[in-house]
Amino acid sequence: MSGAHWTTLLPSLAVGMVVYDRHYDMPATIADFDGPMVCLTRPTGLKWRSHCASVRPATQYERRQLRAIATLHAQRQRGMAGTGQDRHLW
Repeated sequence: MSGAHWTTLLPSLAVGMVVYDRHYDMPATIADFDGPMVCLTRPTGLKWRSHCASVRPATQYERRQLRAIATLHAQRQRGMAGTGQDRHLW
């Protein structure tokens, strides 16, 4: 991809925006930018970087999917914190 092309993509992306990363086949939230790279995160704490050309705005379905993952992760964290299981993950 030419340098001029990716610069046209960046104005359509913003920190906090939910996007779909075609390279990793997952929805995520934009946390930051580093040149042509987009720093992505998921509610589980997973973080990675992808080229801005591999992300697109998430569909309604993909945004719901990300919210469901966040809800499930929060429920699991609450459940583990109350039982002491979090100390025995390793």
